[in-house]
Amino acid sequence: MKVLTCSFTHESNMFTPELSGLDSFEIFYGEEMLDKSFVRDIFEEEGIELIPTIYAYGGARGYVRREAFDYIAKCILDGVRAHKDELDGMYLFLHGASHVVDLPGDSGEPYLLEEIRKIVGWDMPIAVAMDPHGNVNPRYTQLANIVRCYRESPHTDSTATKRHVARLLIDMLKNKKQTHPVYARVPILVGGERCVSFEEPLCLINKKLDEAEKIPGILSASYHVGFAWADSPMCCAGVMVVPEEESGREAAQKVADELADFAFSKRFDFHFTGNAMEMEKAMDEAIAYPDGPVFLSDAGDNTTAGALGLNTVVLRQLLSRDLKGKRALVATVYDRKTCVELLKLKEGSGVECSVGEGVDENSAPVPLKAVVKAKGKVHSYMAGVDNIGDVVTLSAGNVDVAVANNCRSFATLHQFEGAGLRVEDYDVIVVKQGYLFPELKKVAVYSVMSLTPGPTDQLTENFDYKTIHRPMFPVDRDFTSRV
Repeated sequence: MKVLTCSFTHESNMFTPELSGLDSFEIFYGEEMLDKSFVRDIFEEEGIELIPTIYAYGGARGYVRREAFDYIAKCILDGVRAHKDELDGMYLFLHGASHVVDLPGDSGEPYLLEEIRKIVGWDMPIAVAMDPHGNVNPRYTQLANIVRCYRESPHTDSTATKRHVARLLIDMLKNKKQTHPVYARVPILVGGERCVSFEEPLCLINKKLDEAEKIPGILSASYHVGFAWADSPMCCAGVMVVPEEESGREAAQKVADELADFAFSKRFDFHFTGNAMEMEKAMDEAIAYPDGPVFLSDAGDNTTAGALGLNTVVLRQLLSRDLKGKRALVATVYDRKTCVELLKLKEGSGVECSVGEGVDENSAPVPLKAVVKAKGKVHSYMAGVDNIGDVVTLSAGNVDVAVANNCRSFATLHQFEGAGLRVEDYDVIVVKQGYLFPELKKVAVYSVMSLTPGPTDQLTENFDYKTIHRPMFPVDRDFTSRV
């Protein structure tokens, strides 16, 4: 048997001022692509040949340029055309939150599935693994046979979910089953920082999903949180339930509706995780805490949700404050031009420069008289994706700022080490995240999420959405019916 695979991931933030071109994606083909799939061994153990097309990881940035998406789509669709007569199935990883400039329907994932079906028809089994911060709609119940997303946020179960979906597809192929998911809409649209899996209500929703998957006749169940920083009819939470057999769709729909009703009943329980507060109070808390390191999340400039890390708001805060002798680090500010100039200097050199690209008020340039403290490389928080940019750290009194030419949230200790920095050298560390990732959460003695302005402003109820389906919580709060 032969199964074709592809991976296309992008979280498209409508507030980010820079569109995503092809150079925004980490792209791999062939053997390298298969190695990054995390499922190659599962198919090989079952004697199934996995046929690669493209692995395109775009992270989270501004909307995707049409020419970039067209190239990625062509790689996938050309592969489908070339192998369609020998394929037994398809295994896809599609994030679910891509938005493409001038693409009919706006969203890249449904477009790809529609085009694939035009080539292979409606009988070929297609399995789709997804990120919970992607969007689904009723059309997925026709386009795919299996749809399942991660449960955990942060996504500690991402690899396990991909492997689980692979096994579900293999079982479908070997037993020649034919089934499709059912869908239930949940009119809730909140950012991930209000929806983490170790707190209510998502932990309760996940328990309900676990219980659903133990029901005879139910193959899988998932809750798709949706993506809040885009304005599209696709954006919404939803439940997908896959029955074991096509004859079980009615029973599966009942389960999906019950799960959706439960999630909707908990809408007022979605809350910011940890210590979330307005930015002046957040800084007060970080400086006053008696021990360190204290991590302060610049939540409005969260590069894991589509911001570019351009903002200098918190850097300006730190420079204006009495830090009580404490040392602070901002990791990082994305400023390509300044980074290029700093790379020409040796460590220990004195420099007068400005940091901040000035694309808006939040990224206004900050003049600094500083010393080059360290030079290093930007690594991704994704395992095995290293040396994707440069970073130079400046010391200006008690405040250090890491200036980078590639925007990545510093979410692991490996990333700090790659930049030539040690977290233990600082009392306060500012990171461009929302909720802290597990490794930083473990080393933080205290953490606070600062509700800063920016492309990932956490107060989504204040956004001027134009095209999402209404009513939608929390933009609308006075409705009581899910449907």
